[in-house]
Amino acid sequence: MGTTPDRDPGVGIEEGTIYEDEGIPASQAGEVRYASGAFSFYDSAGVYDPRAGGGGISEGQHEGLDTLTHGLVETSYDEVTRASGKITVYTTWTNSAKTLKVREVSVTRTGGKVTKVETKQYDGAGALKDTVTEDITRASGKFANLDRVNT
Repeated sequence: MGTTPDRDPGVGIEEGTIYEDEGIPASQAGEVRYASGAFSFYDSAGVYDPRAGGGGISEGQHEGLDTLTHGLVETSYDEVTRASGKITVYTTWTNSAKTLKVREVSVTRTGGKVTKVETKQYDGAGALKDTVTEDITRASGKFANLDRVNT
């Protein structure tokens, strides 16, 4: 029978794993080490600190995730602004007191038809984080294509 993590031979009941601090960070995929008082993890992207960024992935890695449900699962208050009965701005706030703007969608029309949609996303501090502009092209008055640019 092999040795248990506490180096006792035979079967043992373990309450947890104790990592010895050898001062050597993880250096190969799948490795976990405790080095210089901190955990070091290594995966296919390299070394990462599980405490960094609050969740172990960078902001860039998060941006690359399929985030389709982000807007669907947030608690929010939505405000609609109209001109001549048509929606011109759709604003999402964190609450009905409009404490913090989450997102703002502006709609531009030409000849009564939507030609541009601009979405501004704000971060947790209320600063502009991202802008997506969608230009709509029409052929014979009908939607033909959409050109989307993220800035």
